[in-house]
Amino acid sequence: MLFNFSVLEQIIGFSQDAFQHLSPAMTQLVRSTSAELQNLKQCYQNKDAKALEYLMHKLRGSYATLGATDLPELSRPMEQALHQSGQLPGVEAFALYLECLEQTSAALELWLNQFEHNSDTDTPDVLQYIQYLEASDMQAYSLFQQQRAGWIHYLGADDFVLMEQEMMTLNFMAAAERLKRLISKESGL
Repeated sequence: MLFNFSVLEQIIGFSQDAFQHLSPAMTQLVRSTSAELQNLKQCYQNKDAKALEYLMHKLRGSYATLGATDLPELSRPMEQALHQSGQLPGVEAFALYLECLEQTSAALELWLNQFEHNSDTDTPDVLQYIQYLEASDMQAYSLFQQQRAGWIHYLGADDFVLMEQEMMTLNFMAAAERLKRLISKESGL
């Protein structure tokens, strides 16, 4: 698992204010990662163990704080070897680390992008949301919170309260069934 997104959700506390405060820093981290990848490769080619250790440590800390899981696991032993003996990681291990860093950055970028396309009052993309629910994807919970006003408008007060209870208890299948029934009702099936 590249990311434990529940860590991010706890950091922002499902608060629009917290998200708006932290998202620029997360966006900057994603944007700077491609330059950091080049710096890492350069340090490795130059056999600059100190600089490599510093960059790996900085990236591990930044991503781990946000919930990255695989990157810190790969990085920590390499950092220790660099720190204790100045030993560079093997070519294959370093390539695996770089690939993991790219994938971790991409995962964070995708998570951030979900919020750019949907404002609070937009009508949610119900069919896509059902797919999140059926996959038991934790993004369903954060999207529900992010699009709260849109869900109230779409569902109506009564169904919204019931769906909110299902979401709070992480009963994604019941929420998916509720939405499917509403879609069937709308289409007259």
